[in-house]
Amino acid sequence: MIKKMLTGLAVVLASATAPAWAEGYPDHPVRIIHGFGPGGNADTVARLIAEPMSLELGQPFVVEPKPGAGGNVGSDFVAHSDPAGYTLQLMVGGHSVSGALYRSLNFDAVEDFTFITRISFFPFFIAARPGAYENVEALVAAAKDGRVKWGSAGVGTTQHLTGELMAKTTGGNFLHIPYKGDAGALAALLGGEVDMIVSAGTSVLSQAASGEVDLLAVSWDRPWPTTPDVPTLGDTVAPGFNVFSWLGLGAPAGLPADITAKLHDAAVKAIESEAVSTQLTALGGVPSPQSPEEFRDMVAGQVKTWNEVIDSVGIERK
Repeated sequence: MIKKMLTGLAVVLASATAPAWAEGYPDHPVRIIHGFGPGGNADTVARLIAEPMSLELGQPFVVEPKPGAGGNVGSDFVAHSDPAGYTLQLMVGGHSVSGALYRSLNFDAVEDFTFITRISFFPFFIAARPGAYENVEALVAAAKDGRVKWGSAGVGTTQHLTGELMAKTTGGNFLHIPYKGDAGALAALLGGEVDMIVSAGTSVLSQAASGEVDLLAVSWDRPWPTTPDVPTLGDTVAPGFNVFSWLGLGAPAGLPADITAKLHDAAVKAIESEAVSTQLTALGGVPSPQSPEEFRDMVAGQVKTWNEVIDSVGIERK
């Protein structure tokens, strides 16, 4: 009886005190960490949502890049940060890839994080210098005849796995060269270091519009709404090919539920605003917020999917 009374008292106290975590939150600046260089996909979207969240919650939301190891430096930093709501993470699809590819991480890609909301999902584009290849069929033919150097946002990123899957599916001889983020890969393409890149639209759509790069294909299974004239890999050189990625907002595991809810509501309000949703669409994504539970389940499912891809492609786990 005494045990039952104590248990009941604990529940009452927990219910009474739970909202206190979010009371007055935030009372100082909040950092949004990401694991890539300035100017890339993660950096652009982090800054896009930081401003409206700052206005909504009354404190600065400061974007802080921590590039390295395909985004894992940033993820490791966040996983081991205090779960008080002042260190957040702009997550990318590569977070799920890392959970499948690496056996030596100092964090678990699902269990060591709080998932606040998905922001958007998007495909990848196969981009080359203007005139280098007439189309994606010519690119693959060149890779079969010799060797095509291609760049990605880093080892273990979704861009990397997408390129490896394309190489495996088409039978081309593609040499992967990793960079620190999409911006680094794009600079390498423009500078002639690589022949093509696999990149998010954030980094290549504006360059394609200005004629600096050619978009040869998109990784989704049907034409992407913002680039209807760009053929799909599945319809050209890789039947059945369908890969997409995502962006989301997370935090260390253990973030109090009411702070999670407060951040979720502010982030969703930002994502669904006309200004942000229009820009996300222009960057090649589809605004698609989720509940914390839906987001967590999606990431866990993506880890499983990428495990299957890694097995099928034959990439050695690290």
